[in-house]
Amino acid sequence: MKSSTASVTVKLHGGPFNGQSAVAYGAIVGKLIEVNHKSYRITKIEPVPGWRELVAQADFEDKPKVAVAVVAKAKPDITPR
Repeated sequence: MKSSTASVTVKLHGGPFNGQSAVAYGAIVGKLIEVNHKSYRITKIEPVPGWRELVAQADFEDKPKVAVAVVAKAKPDITPR
């Protein structure tokens, strides 16, 4: 896996930020990045010809929905004294 030590401009595909760009530091192919609490997986990193910069592509990954258990509590018995 190729790792970058500098910032990488990442083109986002899918999800709420489709077509927008983000900046990732130390990007690695296969790594998940968080963009405003949404997950994107880096799929490709390429150098920009003639520049000392890297660009990457990332695909949206839906987080699995976690079931939340709701526990009903009994109301305390409030009686005037």
